[in-house]
Amino acid sequence: MKTKKIITAITLFVYMFCSLPAVVYAEEPEQKIMTIRKGQPAPYSGTLFNTAAAARLQVDLQFTEASCNIETDRQLGLLRSKLQLDIDLLKAQLNSQKQLHQDVLLIKNDQIKFLESYSLETKWYDSNEFWLVTGLVAGIAVTAIAGWSLGQANN
Repeated sequence: MKTKKIITAITLFVYMFCSLPAVVYAEEPEQKIMTIRKGQPAPYSGTLFNTAAAARLQVDLQFTEASCNIETDRQLGLLRSKLQLDIDLLKAQLNSQKQLHQDVLLIKNDQIKFLESYSLETKWYDSNEFWLVTGLVAGIAVTAIAGWSLGQANN
């Protein structure tokens, strides 16, 4: 009975020892891709994949498509941001140039009005000097005529 227990313990020990490395050291199944030709035992000509290779290829294709979409969206977002920044900068520059143009135009118009007011000569008959001289001459003429008239009246 004791030998049966010993044999059972040894058997369990060997079983566990032998099965443990298989579980611990299990590797990924080998991915095989093999080409076959028409006429060989296959329903069509093409490339055969085992399950692991086909799954790996499918995952790689999905990952590549997803990463390509992500990268495309990222690049598109960056380009949109850059172009929006360029648009905003150009709008700001346009507004600045419009304001500068309006300011320069206002200054030039004020300068033109200032120069016109001092450079345009008034007509000779609209000047103050003309009316002053005319008034003096008329006053002298009236006084001279009045004096002559009085002198003629005394004679």
